[in-house]
Amino acid sequence: MHIREPNPSRVEIENRLRTYQRRTQQRDGFRRAAVLLPLYAREGEWQLLLTRRTAHLPHHQGQIAFPGGSVDTGEDCISAALREAQEEIALDPLQVDILGCHDDIWTPTGFIMSPVVGVLASLNGLHPNPVEVSRIFTVPLLFFAQEGNAESQTLVHDGVRRTVHFYRYAGETIWGATALIIRNFLLFMGLLTERSERGEG
Repeated sequence: MHIREPNPSRVEIENRLRTYQRRTQQRDGFRRAAVLLPLYAREGEWQLLLTRRTAHLPHHQGQIAFPGGSVDTGEDCISAALREAQEEIALDPLQVDILGCHDDIWTPTGFIMSPVVGVLASLNGLHPNPVEVSRIFTVPLLFFAQEGNAESQTLVHDGVRRTVHFYRYAGETIWGATALIIRNFLLFMGLLTERSERGEG
């Protein structure tokens, strides 16, 4: 039986990331963090795995986020993202095919976040760590490529005006750093065409 491959293909995503000079950021006083942008192929379409953070965490309480967290001493962004994903949702690092890293962003909460793009072999065995994650769910990647699904607001932070995008899906609101990382990735892959607000979440 022929299995339809998602578009863009895994090979295309990997090749683009491999030949791309990603944008890194340095900001005084900001902590480094890494998140896993987890893609899962289902019925010939990419699904994006997301989590809802618990309400009692010190940062981004209750928000929709990628698995991830602070980069510890001696780690790079890939090892940090995989470690955090294992801690948060019991994702076995051996079940992740890392395709590469994309552009850093910074957040008003004081983090520089590095997105790590990976393909999951399976969703079996995943379960939320109740200390950090209240829900795991997936959203079709192309849902975010349809501009009719995006709502935008202009917010001001430290005197800088920025456009913040909001997506509503299955009762969840996806916005802030998570929405920005998704939009930057879609722009990078040619699935969106507008100019990105690269950097600030």
